[in-house]
Amino acid sequence: MNLNPSRSMSNRIVILFFGILIAAVCIALKLFDVSVVNNEMFSAAASKQQQDSFTITASRGTIYDRNNKVLVQSNTVWDVIISPGDINEYEPQNRDFICRGLSEILDVKYETLVDACSDTDLRYYVAKRKVDRTVVEKINNFISKNRLQSVSIYTVENSVRSYPNDDLAASVLGFVNDNEEGYGIEAYYNDYLKGVDGRIVSVKDANGDAMPYEYETRYPAQDGNSLILTLDETLQYYLEKNLETTVSQHGVENRSTGIIMNAKTGAIVAMATYPGYDPNDPSYIFFEKDRKLLAQMSADGVLQAEIDKEEAELRGRQWLNKAVSEIYIPGSVFKMITCSAALEEEAVSLGDTFYCSGVADVEGTKIRCWSAAGHGTSTLTEAVIRSCNPAFIAIGQRLGVENFTKYFQAYGFTELTGIDLPGEAHSLYVSKENMHIVELSSSAFGQTNKVTAIQMITAAAAVVNGGKLMTPYIVDKIIDSDGNVIKSTEPTVRRQVISEETSATMRQILETVVSTNGGTNAYMEGYRIGGKSGTAEKLDEYSYDNMRYVSIFCAFVPADDPEYIMLVIVDEPTSGFIYGSAVAAPVVSAVFKEGLEYLNIYPQYTAEELREQDVTVPWIYGDNSLMAEAKLTGAGLNAKIIGSTEGTTVTGVIPGAGTLMPYGGTVLLYMGDGVTTPDYQFTTVPDFTGMTVEQANIAAGEAGLNLAISGAGGNSAAVAISQSLTKGTSVYSGSVVEVTFVLNSETG
Repeated sequence: MNLNPSRSMSNRIVILFFGILIAAVCIALKLFDVSVVNNEMFSAAASKQQQDSFTITASRGTIYDRNNKVLVQSNTVWDVIISPGDINEYEPQNRDFICRGLSEILDVKYETLVDACSDTDLRYYVAKRKVDRTVVEKINNFISKNRLQSVSIYTVENSVRSYPNDDLAASVLGFVNDNEEGYGIEAYYNDYLKGVDGRIVSVKDANGDAMPYEYETRYPAQDGNSLILTLDETLQYYLEKNLETTVSQHGVENRSTGIIMNAKTGAIVAMATYPGYDPNDPSYIFFEKDRKLLAQMSADGVLQAEIDKEEAELRGRQWLNKAVSEIYIPGSVFKMITCSAALEEEAVSLGDTFYCSGVADVEGTKIRCWSAAGHGTSTLTEAVIRSCNPAFIAIGQRLGVENFTKYFQAYGFTELTGIDLPGEAHSLYVSKENMHIVELSSSAFGQTNKVTAIQMITAAAAVVNGGKLMTPYIVDKIIDSDGNVIKSTEPTVRRQVISEETSATMRQILETVVSTNGGTNAYMEGYRIGGKSGTAEKLDEYSYDNMRYVSIFCAFVPADDPEYIMLVIVDEPTSGFIYGSAVAAPVVSAVFKEGLEYLNIYPQYTAEELREQDVTVPWIYGDNSLMAEAKLTGAGLNAKIIGSTEGTTVTGVIPGAGTLMPYGGTVLLYMGDGVTTPDYQFTTVPDFTGMTVEQANIAAGEAGLNLAISGAGGNSAAVAISQSLTKGTSVYSGSVVEVTFVLNSETG
């Protein structure tokens, strides 16, 4: 018997061996590919087959003002999810019923839900995002009442950003859109605010069906950190309210902005742009003028595409923080910078004088003063008070290009301030290499260069705070969900620009600016306020025949040791009033009037000022005429008796008891029997607009009214710009009408 295999058998064995070897190598290679090369891909595929996972959106941190009042918060909402795959697998007979029920509850199109359910492989479809608890309860009732599968319809936690004060501080706070993209502080501090999302992981069985809830794993979200701002909600409200008034009063075309800063630290206590927007509904066009423009375009038959384009541009502009993202010509407010630099370099002194004829000739270029008649001869302080352009042309030329550009840079106008807000704009200025005598001359009084509001107020603070240029900031602390401080901001001195001695001199000059000639529009009895106005021509945008202006005022308080500094910019007023002292200064005065005592800065009156303060009408009902007159005289008021005094008492008082009225005002006393209603006298309110204080006093007296003067009423050149009682209104004789006066000039 031959035991040796035949040749053909040997060949078959060899072929089989190599076949097995090749198969083993292929299997090994495949295993290597699956377990090593493409491990992540196959692991993910396996997980997808075996698991479902859903994101739990982290709640963004809360934003507080400096007194821990909530400015922004996140509220819990829910996303409503349906699983078309589970609906088709477990209860296909209920598919139409589920779609109709959810359509009614969620207010979404029935057809949209039907289309989603047609995809039998789809396990996760968001029927509606961010619904409130009442909707969730309706969903749960719908499921339980109709005994539906909980894996077919369910809700997942989400959060929605809420701004309780609507448009207050909107340009600073910003907002978060549906894609969690932020604007304003929401964007700048997004990494701190956003938190870490969580997940819900549910396990499937071999058939791909969801396992019971005990097999579900929940990875909770980590909420974001919270911010404590330097903003003060109350001061923010005062600032925005008065910006709104001036925008309405002066027909402002290009918005207004204001900043209140701690002059010593750089902390921003208020920052506003008006009109702004409502971050709860940021797409809504907030400015009525802009809405009217869009409506007019539609009425004129403009193509919808063009209207949509214009609306998008208006929407983008209203989201901009005008205080940091727009540049403007600073006007005469910049004279603070030029004057301080010239004093520091000893290029000028308080004893120097300057002559103004109304125009200056700079190498053949005629540069006008705002006062066509000129100012004649002025000392340095008078030149600042009168805001004389030719005087500052001379001061700038004494300073020279080298020193002017040195201080322009030192005060921070060539760099960003570093404020912790997004979108800070770069200034636009003439470099030292390109600055010649004409550019130097115009730059010295605040034309030619363009800066941001935040640059200007930061530099102005350095002028009066002892010469220190601070880094402005708006977030004081960042705290975690347990209240632990994880980051705080300390005041940062960028550099010393001028000496304390020069700064003290500037404080003295700028206080005189506000208080001179009986008081400018920023003057307040009992307070030491310093400041400077500015009115800039928008030469790069308009011709002289159709010129538009920027009205500016910067003020600080107390003048001897500044704690707070405020800058207000009103862009393109159209009321006929253009000067910063007439348009912007009343905003500063109104905010200070409401806010200084809130800031624990109290007035210190002279004896004469105390005697002339407004007084309160005492309670004199039921008194006889002699007693009533005595009480009024003691309060500094006069009495006018109406009716017989014999056997009668006071039954009517106009203005009524408790009313605040001017010292020396007249109170009407109606005498009667205590039973019969007084026969009150009435009068018609005149139109005080445009009157001087003297004229207004005469008109009020003729109308039988008491005149309460506010604003620059101490200056004989001031004119009335607004009144508390509408002209033509019928009111009780003796009523108090408050009339606001302004100086319509660049003085101050």
